[in-house]
Amino acid sequence: MKILVADDDPIIRQVLMNLLSKWGYGVVPTTNGAEAWEVLQHDTDLRIGLFDWFMPEINGMELTRRIRDANIAPFYVMLCTARGGKDSLLDAFDAGVDDFISKPFDKEVLQARIKVGVRAVELQSYLIQRLSTAEASLAGVAQLKDFVHICSVCGSAKDLQDQWRKIELPFQIGTGETAFHTCCPDCREKMSRVR
Repeated sequence: MKILVADDDPIIRQVLMNLLSKWGYGVVPTTNGAEAWEVLQHDTDLRIGLFDWFMPEINGMELTRRIRDANIAPFYVMLCTARGGKDSLLDAFDAGVDDFISKPFDKEVLQARIKVGVRAVELQSYLIQRLSTAEASLAGVAQLKDFVHICSVCGSAKDLQDQWRKIELPFQIGTGETAFHTCCPDCREKMSRVR
């Protein structure tokens, strides 16, 4: 998994690059939020961002807001800052940050939090894929209903042996006859008696 690092401090940036590489992650380092935002426009493989709060041009909070407004998903944002306290934490979460770690950070805690981010991204990716598959299946069912003769009165469908059978449909039937939504012989007879 690739991690985008945005920090204007070259020493912190190098430490993060060394640690993340050692732990097996691909690292894309940037020196500020504007550079990180530009990278995000072109690299769709990035799934985790480790951002400093205070950077020139675009700070970590604004970068997070842009990511959330652009609906880049799945993307896990961890804000890394020397700023602490309850208000800072709440401001960060309000901006859309997923996790918050204070500088100086403990490398084992950072590693554990990165693993949480990886799990979150993998789960979100899985759910996005499953939703896409379900939507495609539903679209297929919707198309199928246009090719199957369905009684618009009782919901019976004509099978391959030309017999009308009551079935459970995953969609609502319409009323009246169209090219494919017809009336079964039983419903046609009942309707003719009413007329």
